[in-house]
Amino acid sequence: MQNSFDEKILEEANSWIESGQSAVLATVIQTWGSSPRPVGSRMVVNQHGDFSGSVSGGCVESAVVRECIELLQNNNSHKTLEFKVSNESAWEVGLACGGEIAIYLENKLMQKNILQEALRLKKEKKEFSIITNLENSKNYIYQPETILPQEMDIFSDAISSAFQKRTNGILKDTKIFIENYHRPIQVIIVGAVHIAQYICEFAKHLNFEIIIIDPRGYFASDKRFPNTQVINKWPNEAFEEIHLTKRSALIALTHDPKIDDPAIQQALKENCFYIGALGSSKTHQNRCERLESAGFSQKQIQSIFGPIGIRLGGRSASEIALSIVSQLVSEVYKQK
Repeated sequence: MQNSFDEKILEEANSWIESGQSAVLATVIQTWGSSPRPVGSRMVVNQHGDFSGSVSGGCVESAVVRECIELLQNNNSHKTLEFKVSNESAWEVGLACGGEIAIYLENKLMQKNILQEALRLKKEKKEFSIITNLENSKNYIYQPETILPQEMDIFSDAISSAFQKRTNGILKDTKIFIENYHRPIQVIIVGAVHIAQYICEFAKHLNFEIIIIDPRGYFASDKRFPNTQVINKWPNEAFEEIHLTKRSALIALTHDPKIDDPAIQQALKENCFYIGALGSSKTHQNRCERLESAGFSQKQIQSIFGPIGIRLGGRSASEIALSIVSQLVSEVYKQK
């Protein structure tokens, strides 16, 4: 989510290549109408027909696999496929949704170094773009400080603009495709409670960077939150270590004003795009009164989602977590 860049697919491609196999990367480079997958969606295929990822949600994958194997057999570097509105054999040759897509196939043996560089930058949490010349399948890595090769220099302004705007696709009036990778949205969870554990579980599949804040060490432990950054400090102290931005989200879950309120106040000051707080309507009303007394405007206070989450009707910890994550995802796409 938020990035079409799928690390798992590129890791699969690299793994196959490292083991001596061939791999073709198939990327959606253009869409028209009601396409099932967005620009940048990918799948990787090896010479045996094994594949990972998706370019259409199932409609044309079998045809793409066949084309990828043929590309490898002919030792070609690249090919562009186009699929349009389906007919009676939709699941083999067309799109049941009625859209159109263009898919670009690349023999990744020929660009192994670019593949590995992209994975390295991703692991280092660097922001970058993968630039592809669709005419010759040459790839380039772009970062804001990058000096592009001479043959790409004429496109530098357009590439920089697309990177800043987080826009994937073919640059206007060119054969240059750009896919951007920006750091995941930062989600700060205040309160290492049971609901937070389920939120972390859901977030693993949604490209969020989760940070847990809770001064209570018996709540916020590595055992309860494995592979997650946990800060056992009060929010005011924790925010000396982490930096909130307009692309940060804050989820307050403790019900305790001593813990939740300072975090919410900091998120309001930094204009975080999403702020939600757990509690009943009465609890939230009291929270709003405290924030008003602290000098926050009605506009700021009304931006808080409280009670947090969309109304699914569920009451278990996992169901509440699902309602919160659903609301968060909805707000992410309103930022587009």
